[in-house]
Amino acid sequence: MMVKRHYLRFVAFLKSLDIYQVLSIPVLLLVIMFSGDFRNTDIRIGVILPLTGAGSLRAGSHRNGLELALKHINAQGGINGRKIRLETCDSKGSATLAAELARDLIYETEVVSLIGGLSPAETRAIQQVAENAQVPFLTALCTHHEITENGSIFTFRSITDDKSQFEALAEFSARRFNCRKPALIYDSTLYGEESAHKYMEICIKFGQQVCAAVSYQPDSLNFRRQLQVIQASNPDALVLLTPADTAAIITRQAREARFNHPILGGNHLSLPEYSTISGVYAESVITTMPFNPRLGGQRADYFLSEYYDTYSSQADSFAALGYEALMLEVLALRAGEANRLAIRNSLAQLHGWESVAGSGGFDNHGNQVRPAEIAIIKERQKIPVNLEALF
Repeated sequence: MMVKRHYLRFVAFLKSLDIYQVLSIPVLLLVIMFSGDFRNTDIRIGVILPLTGAGSLRAGSHRNGLELALKHINAQGGINGRKIRLETCDSKGSATLAAELARDLIYETEVVSLIGGLSPAETRAIQQVAENAQVPFLTALCTHHEITENGSIFTFRSITDDKSQFEALAEFSARRFNCRKPALIYDSTLYGEESAHKYMEICIKFGQQVCAAVSYQPDSLNFRRQLQVIQASNPDALVLLTPADTAAIITRQAREARFNHPILGGNHLSLPEYSTISGVYAESVITTMPFNPRLGGQRADYFLSEYYDTYSSQADSFAALGYEALMLEVLALRAGEANRLAIRNSLAQLHGWESVAGSGGFDNHGNQVRPAEIAIIKERQKIPVNLEALF
């Protein structure tokens, strides 16, 4: 009876309206719908990665880490009852496409933040769009030091950058091997001449002087000329600022040419393909490692277990850094409102966090303050130097 009474009242109400008032009801409903409170809608975060082409394996692991973090966050209720949604796009390794995707995600999808970038070119392209639109952008993969030294305000980096890695490598080689005259081979695209100069600059702080710095043509397989130039300068160490596969070839050719001094390099030498291609020649090579599960403690143990259960494979550093990246976004979201400026300000204030990758924080430039960790390759395993005695 109660329902019928309400229905009759509603019919009577409609009959009391003229035709113009009746036609205005749908418009009124639309106005109410689009002016309402949308706090219960999903919070969209854009992700731009090269999921196909060069770098796709690393990008795929990174995406898996992001999605595992997403699963855990939403299972716990999201952010104040709102679910997180990742809007993931494939840049295909193109800086131009990465910029277009960033614009679409910002202006059409209306994401509150961006995550991504792998190569310096792609990362810079995303960064430029994000900075112009005043949208927070977090990269957990690009290590090029310039990304956070160009006056950016909305850019953050959660991976240890090249500058910190260079400092760690130079200090360790000086202390461990009494290295004073390192030589340098660098990739002009990945690292660039500016990175080579940065390493030379850092070496001076540790009493070193780079005696030779040479680059090479893209797709080179024979590095005899570069090694001849380097050996003629009589170095006491060789630093490789190159992709993993190229570094592996250089390592083999250097050892075959009887270069018996230490060989060092950044994160790229910690990739599995370096040890696979180098074979026995990778033994005792010095590298930095972006993810040491021991530093993450129980968080890392839980992550590694959950990752294996979900993807039936072991998590690598790219997956761990993806997991950490989304967790940092969540920390920022929980500290303030779910709008772009509030997220940016909250990220800028993140210091002393604990994650699967260990303790960390952002400095005044949005750069990771966690120091780079040195490891020695032994039997294709990366052994942190503080644990070397155990092996």
